[in-house]
Amino acid sequence: MDTLTALRERKTVRGFLDKDIPKPLIQEILLDAHWAPSASNQQPWHFHVVTGNTLCTLNENIKAARKKKQKTYDPSKGKTIPPEYVERTKTLFRELRPLISSLGDENRSFIESGSYRFYDAPAVLLLSMHQDLPSNRLLDIGMAAQNCMLSAHARGLGTCAIALTLLYAEIIQETLAIEKDLTPVLSIALGYPDPEFPINNYRSPRDNLEKFVSWKD
Repeated sequence: MDTLTALRERKTVRGFLDKDIPKPLIQEILLDAHWAPSASNQQPWHFHVVTGNTLCTLNENIKAARKKKQKTYDPSKGKTIPPEYVERTKTLFRELRPLISSLGDENRSFIESGSYRFYDAPAVLLLSMHQDLPSNRLLDIGMAAQNCMLSAHARGLGTCAIALTLLYAEIIQETLAIEKDLTPVLSIALGYPDPEFPINNYRSPRDNLEKFVSWKD
């Protein structure tokens, strides 16, 4: 797949086949991610690849932590962010609602509950960064994550970037025995897309480009 096609066709996948991903394929995706640019070539990212029994244990531990202490999911950040950004989130959920309803009443909170179990993906890539690095290195992490998701799409896999799980970052660090000086910053669900899963047919819209571009001739 050429680069422009991957850029325009990639979308979030929230339903995966029960099919393991060959380790060499994951390694190729990580190699593509590793070629992302970074300030002064610091390469600040660290990937933890979580699969199999360890992923099952992580899902169970997050589930238990949520049951013990529910943490509030607030995409509007307590109404402290500008309304235009909140409205885009509301549009997303309005358009997803009919597709979620088709899954059954028990899945009304699918986006939230699905995020906490990584949408039952067979693999999760956890990106971490050294705690002493400045916050602007998160831009480098983002570029590595984008490389990862584009590479996965080009290779016939699907991804979903998930930050919600970081509400239980301490559970993730403990379960995966992550070094104390590494801070988890993003998780990516990775797997083969389920073509029969209704939400996988949805692609979130984008506002007109004019809203985001200012020409300074």
